[in-house]
Amino acid sequence: MNPFLLAPRENGLQFCRLQEDEFVGRALLTPGVKPEQAKLLYYKLWALHIDSRAMTNGSGASKEPKAAESVPKKIKKSKLVKPGMFFRLSEKDVKDGVEVVMAMGSDTTSKNEQNDEVKWICSVVRHAADGSGAYELFVAKQMVIERERLSDEIKLEYDIHTRYYVPKGS
Repeated sequence: MNPFLLAPRENGLQFCRLQEDEFVGRALLTPGVKPEQAKLLYYKLWALHIDSRAMTNGSGASKEPKAAESVPKKIKKSKLVKPGMFFRLSEKDVKDGVEVVMAMGSDTTSKNEQNDEVKWICSVVRHAADGSGAYELFVAKQMVIERERLSDEIKLEYDIHTRYYVPKGS
């Protein structure tokens, strides 16, 4: 695939924010590329990104998730939000069944000048379909959430074998 057609003006962070359909559309601009190939590359890049984050965070050791543990315990009220942190949303903030999110980065486009309210771009995290108590990260499904609503931090770690996030220490 032609990288100049795939990301003509984006840096790495902007490239990661591309939705799947936008990525596939750009990949198809390269002659001879089929939609299946474009989607496969999209999924492969995300798998590599997630795997690399897991290795740099020192979570290379796999842990088997426990079936009985469906929701990680509350850790603490966090004052500092960093990309890659997981948060449970309060009941009033739950939309479309999304209870857990991962902070991706601060949203500089929606900053309110009057009260310096910081918002974060967060990716959706849902329970894994296998009922193991693990979670699956959906990077392409994002929502913007006010910083104050990201206070209930939970600890999840990436399992490179299942490609799910599991409660830390399980």
